Amino acid sequence: MPRTMPPIFVISLARDVERRAAIRQELAEFEFEFFDAVDGDKLDEEEHRHRMQTEWWRVMRGRELAPGQIGCLLSNWFIWQRMVEARTPHAIVLQDDARLEDEFAVTIEEIMKADVEWDIVQLAPKRQYRIDRVLAVLDSGRRLVRYRRRFGGAVGYIIRMEAAEVLLHYCWRIRAPIDWLYAEWWQNGLVFLAVEPAIVRHAGVPPSIKTKPKGIIYLTAQKPGARLVS
Repeated sequence: MPRTMPPIFVISLARDVERRAAIRQELAEFEFEFFDAVDGDKLDEEEHRHRMQTEWWRVMRGRELAPGQIGCLLSNWFIWQRMVEARTPHAIVLQDDARLEDEFAVTIEEIMKADVEWDIVQLAPKRQYRIDRVLAVLDSGRRLVRYRRRFGGAVGYIIRMEAAEVLLHYCWRIRAPIDWLYAEWWQNGLVFLAVEPAIVRHAGVPPSIKTKPKGIIYLTAQKPGARLVS
């Protein structure tokens, strides 16, 4: 394992025993920690009502946020909070349906050593997008690139602590899916890159969270200054 390997957090529902077993085997040569995901279906609506601003997503996309999308956002948010509280310089965040490509560890080490400014590096873009600029060519043959448009996917990414601090504030309002929000670099000011070809891929297994809304409409947030403490 590279000396520069950041800590790895795997977001996973505590009840997903089989998925945890699969990702444990995938990460057998690495140290990592399971981070119990927020189950959107069991979310305490009153506890989080003051953060909800999901009518924004309804206006933008014509549909409600699904419980699973809300849970996914909160799960990542709590990891960012933990990073900031523990002063963790960098972290790799994976979903439990992530699978590693060859030379994952080598490429991570090269990313950490690259003389390139970044706040978040997407390890598993959903698809290939049009490249705006190539920032670095790594020895492994992969590249660090910036795309011309917003690109999604939260299966795997590296994040700096300073970026986590920004996202704790920027994503405090629950108004859109996680990959939509953290990739809004033109508004949150973060340097958002991707590694290409991807070094993490989706396993292709069915999601264990609901990605379709169940018709709940949350009220607009009423407490702008509030902060959720885990």
